[in-house]
Amino acid sequence: MTYEVMPVARACAEVGLTAIAPLLPGHGYRELSVQKQQFGQVSAVGYLSAVRTEIARARESYDLVGLYGHSMGGAIALILAAEGLVDACSVSAPALKLPGLAEWLPPFVCWIGFTRPVNCCDPFYFPSYQFHHSYAVRALWKLSHQARKQLSKISCPVLGIHTHHDQTVPPVVLEMMQREIPGKVETAWFDPSSHAMTCDISGADVSARVAEFFQQQFL
Repeated sequence: MTYEVMPVARACAEVGLTAIAPLLPGHGYRELSVQKQQFGQVSAVGYLSAVRTEIARARESYDLVGLYGHSMGGAIALILAAEGLVDACSVSAPALKLPGLAEWLPPFVCWIGFTRPVNCCDPFYFPSYQFHHSYAVRALWKLSHQARKQLSKISCPVLGIHTHHDQTVPPVVLEMMQREIPGKVETAWFDPSSHAMTCDISGADVSARVAEFFQQQFL
């Protein structure tokens, strides 16, 4: 979602990098009924295809391309880094492992289209969807497992950011990255925050750390 990554894009721009924050397919519709309909059409393949297109577009103008992703976006970023499509990759709370039943239940129930309401209780402004769609959850599950399987193929510089207070993506994912990715993986922890780190109390520091990482790689 652009709202989550926009602080990072702004921080990158402030240090002299060109940054874009495109919406993934199926995201960003104002009307609830339309948003539910669009989520009924999303897929892991569609998400990956859309980001590959954005990377290819960036390659038309730039020799070096980096990719940042948060949560599901982090899983996507790691998959495309494993494909050798980017020169540096940064992720925060990458969805390499999901909480509780979400880690194994989606293949059994998410082939049926349904929605489930979600009550947002973040103590800060964070516009988010007020429902889960089964197809979106299925796409997330597929991306999570695909990213885990491909960590060993990543050769570009990687920065992983997380918090020990995340109730959505277990902190163990950074250990997985350090263990499976052959090269050096830089890590940074921002424990005052929870899952939505770029918008939480540590948001400015998280965004600055990502910008610093890409600045070191490209400038």
